[in-house]
Amino acid sequence: MKSFRFWVPGPLPGENEIIKACRSRAYPRLKAKWTSDIVWCIKAAIPPKGMARVRCDFEWVSVDKRHDPDNIEAGQKFVWDSLSAPRNGKPGAGVIPNDGWAQNAGSSHRHVVGPRAGVWVTVTEAP
Repeated sequence: MKSFRFWVPGPLPGENEIIKACRSRAYPRLKAKWTSDIVWCIKAAIPPKGMARVRCDFEWVSVDKRHDPDNIEAGQKFVWDSLSAPRNGKPGAGVIPNDGWAQNAGSSHRHVVGPRAGVWVTVTEAP
């Protein structure tokens, strides 16, 4: 079974920041910036080729406990989009062909406090 792990420095936008960006019409820029940044993090980890379906295990690192875990987890949207193949001029690492039901085998989330905010993502091939 293939797997790899990568780090995304953060903090990633949370649910509240995403909603605010949607209301101000800044979401396309926010999504493009984070997707592009995360694609570079994925590529730096040298992911294995030919993964059709994956599971992602997220370890969210916060410098304190000011943000609710469910708010923080909203950033997974950008990670899943970044794992997908590039299409329509949008960036993607091409680890999986898409991020729909057929490719997304689920995820788990763990929250820890550490010296720098971000997320460790472990991507594991799923049957």
